[in-house]
Amino acid sequence: MKLMASIFACVLAAAAASAHAAGDYGVCAHLTRDEPAYPTCALAQQMGAGWIRSDFDWRALERTPGDWDFSRYDRIVAACEAAGLQMLPILYEPPKWAYPAYEHLEAWGDFVQRVVSRYGKRLPVLEIWNEPNINPFWKDPNPTNYLAVLRKAHEVVKGNDPALQVALGGMAGVPLDFIEELYRLGGAQYFDIMNVHPYTNQREPEGRVDAWLDQLKSLMAKYGDAAKPVWITEMGWPSQKIRINDAEVLRAGLAAARPEMETWRALYVPAETDGLADAVQAVREALPPGSSVEACLGPRLAARLAQGGVDVVIHPFTEDYPADGMEALEAFVKAGGVFVDFGGMPLFNAYRMDGQGHAYPDAKADNAQNRARLRIREMAWWLDARYPAGATVRPAGAMEGFAPTNKTYAASRFLTPALLKEDDVFIPLLSAQGKDVELVAAAVYKFNSDYKGAVIVNTRVEWTSGASSEERQARMTARALGIFAAERVEKVFWYEFASKETDAWGVHSHYGIVHANFAPKPAFGAYKTFIEHRPAGSVQKPVRWKDRSGRIYYPQWTRPDGKEAGLVWTVGPSGERWLDFSSSQVVFHNVQGLRVFPKRDGTKYLVPLSGSPLYFTGGSLRENAFGD
Repeated sequence: MKLMASIFACVLAAAAASAHAAGDYGVCAHLTRDEPAYPTCALAQQMGAGWIRSDFDWRALERTPGDWDFSRYDRIVAACEAAGLQMLPILYEPPKWAYPAYEHLEAWGDFVQRVVSRYGKRLPVLEIWNEPNINPFWKDPNPTNYLAVLRKAHEVVKGNDPALQVALGGMAGVPLDFIEELYRLGGAQYFDIMNVHPYTNQREPEGRVDAWLDQLKSLMAKYGDAAKPVWITEMGWPSQKIRINDAEVLRAGLAAARPEMETWRALYVPAETDGLADAVQAVREALPPGSSVEACLGPRLAARLAQGGVDVVIHPFTEDYPADGMEALEAFVKAGGVFVDFGGMPLFNAYRMDGQGHAYPDAKADNAQNRARLRIREMAWWLDARYPAGATVRPAGAMEGFAPTNKTYAASRFLTPALLKEDDVFIPLLSAQGKDVELVAAAVYKFNSDYKGAVIVNTRVEWTSGASSEERQARMTARALGIFAAERVEKVFWYEFASKETDAWGVHSHYGIVHANFAPKPAFGAYKTFIEHRPAGSVQKPVRWKDRSGRIYYPQWTRPDGKEAGLVWTVGPSGERWLDFSSSQVVFHNVQGLRVFPKRDGTKYLVPLSGSPLYFTGGSLRENAFGD
């Protein structure tokens, strides 16, 4: 604690002597709610961040009409300024008496006016709402209604000072349809900065984030808005512990599928090798006592099932699934085996593995066909009575601790008896309240026809989480930042700064790059290292930055000091590779800023390529470095 206090004191002293100019990087924090400003500002400044994004809740500032209290917000803005940080306020969260905001535009405009007139150029950019395209941040998301709020805010902001900038409310994901409708309605004139939150739900960013940003830029160009800067005001990865959530549901499903089984020989098919030992242990703990668990990568699934000795195959707890071995898995279930998928939307995103434990998206996979192999169908509602008269549909029994709730997102459209045959049984395990009806969130398909096995599916997304770790969080931080740099994203705000850590297994409790006690995590070091190697003012080099296979990434830039720099990593097999650079004086560092010393032959270096990026400074990769 003394060390942390010394760090804070030194940082604040430095900030007082010379203010840190706002740069290209920021962090998300809840300073106006519950997060203490002192350690957050101090550590953010130490890391090299120039911005802090925080909530400006209307409901906290005007609890009753006309009763304004800015005292806490004044202190927060001043704390950021003392640390040389620029605040990005999110204007949203109306009080109950002014909800929804689009029906109280006069009051909303008054709120914006009070913020702008009070702080002026101290808040040069104002973000209008957070993720207005999804519930719960906007009930019944609608571009027309959001545009009314955005237009009013823009009118007030520019009426006070045309130099102030309006950022579009950061969109959850990259919702092209929602954004295009804003454009069709003439929304381009009411914001200065495009803003998205391209989370990948713990899946690797490669092939996803870059594709989304390319599509977004094409859309902006279509409406003559290509010159507008793109900001990412939220992006992050969690580092929560690993478990099979709803273990009670799993055990109930297994008992319903094979009541005669007391123990199980399970085959776990991981999405990646990160955290594999913890994941296997989590599966073991969720199964009945005495059961065994063996891990098997997707490419080996068919061969392993051919050997026999497997009772149940369990997929990873995400919406990704291994495309390899689907025919073998179908045959396994036909012959009497049990298949388990607790990933939210079952068999939704196919991936393949390269044999080294690295997964990459399989864009050619037919997900619908693979679901059909196991009698799972998308856009099917089990309440529609479209199943054979001879099939049995048992009612969902009440399970302790799993009461129906309207806050549960269940992808229940995948669960239906419609594909069952006579003598098959559909056994609902868990119910969830939908918009108008009670839906099935988890179920067993118990086959007694041409298939002899069973399929157990849990689609409740909130209660499902994938494997993660602090080390993986650090790697993904560096990789995502590298992609953003290559895509010329102007500013990035990492979500979030401090972890809540109120739930050991809860995803949202572990997004922070520092712990709840503000001790830095490896992701803190990774972000700091990236900023050091690509400081504000760096210019992206207009050259290829990934190989044609989409498995090797190598964005490069020129720093303000004139040095050429970049980073390189692979989502394919790891291993050393000779790479030719423009200089024999290249210096290499890992994601934590530690020096790496590869062998050199002139301007060629034997570079260790892996999923953990490697920085290089003092030279650039020659064209066709990867043979394409």
